[in-house]
Amino acid sequence: MGTITESFSNLTELLHTQKSKSQGSAATSVGSEFLISRWLKPALPAAVRCGQGVIVDVKDRQVGPFDIIGCLEAYPVFGEGAASTFLSDGVIFCLQARDWAMNDLTQFGEAAAQLKKLDGKRSFPLICAAVAFDALSLEHVAEFLKSPGGQAVDAVLSLGNNLTIRNTQAWYGDPKRVPFVTERGGAEALKAFTFFLIQLAQNALGIPFGLANYQHL
Repeated sequence: MGTITESFSNLTELLHTQKSKSQGSAATSVGSEFLISRWLKPALPAAVRCGQGVIVDVKDRQVGPFDIIGCLEAYPVFGEGAASTFLSDGVIFCLQARDWAMNDLTQFGEAAAQLKKLDGKRSFPLICAAVAFDALSLEHVAEFLKSPGGQAVDAVLSLGNNLTIRNTQAWYGDPKRVPFVTERGGAEALKAFTFFLIQLAQNALGIPFGLANYQHL
């Protein structure tokens, strides 16, 4: 096992352990601050900030709250903590990290659809993804993503189990031939999703993605 894969294996175990300690929280399995500090902040470029809150456009329409919002540092964030407000123009991705066996994925699908209707002048796609701390089957995920309620969701990560990414941006070839891409097996799911988020961030910053060769180590 390579050093990178081993690191993601340890991180996967750490996140599951933290989730077990947070069983009393029905809404969010693991605190947003923990996910940001132990997972996202070390991985993403310094020019990307992450936090929880709502997203608003120039018409003052807002959607949220979301557990984690990834936004370009150049755009101001108003408020603090769960009351933070992110401007839609600078948002790269939003994540809902839940125990989806106890929560309805279609509710996140509805929020994602509303989010993508906000006005924005970004030159990069806004990605909405669900992070599951329970074991979701690939069949369950595929059924959801293909359903009307899942059309606005771009990825579903089942931590330690699998990752499915919608290929609408043609990152993995012709979307008609490859509508979804799936990564399987333990820490590989978290590793692939992390590199996917890094690629999104670098794309938003106008930086050529130079880590593709590391993704499957």
